[in-house]
Amino acid sequence: MAGVVPATVQRLRDLGAVSLEAIVGPSICGRCYEVPLRMREAAGAVSPVTPAVTWTGTPAIDVAAGVVDQLTELSVPCSWVPGCARESEDLYSYRGEGQTGRYAGVVRLLPPLGGEAA
Repeated sequence: MAGVVPATVQRLRDLGAVSLEAIVGPSICGRCYEVPLRMREAAGAVSPVTPAVTWTGTPAIDVAAGVVDQLTELSVPCSWVPGCARESEDLYSYRGEGQTGRYAGVVRLLPPLGGEAA
């Protein structure tokens, strides 16, 4: 909602990236990420696919869906790795575990096709 996705894509393009591709990993899903109604409305103003409803019918947002939607709008091909950090014991969740853990973000520079990396 703060514009991180478009700002990141724009900065990468400003630095010379011509072929971007994103992989959006598992996160808490919209059925499990309860938020205040105002926040859901604000998220919907940024991306219409972000507003959701929890299992119990309360306002929620689907962060990953919003990120994928924003990347698609910016013509960045992306893959979405399924999974909910709250529903799956295989995925780390601070809210579920009550202790810190680790996630990682990776940016990789590939040489141009048929050329060497600078």
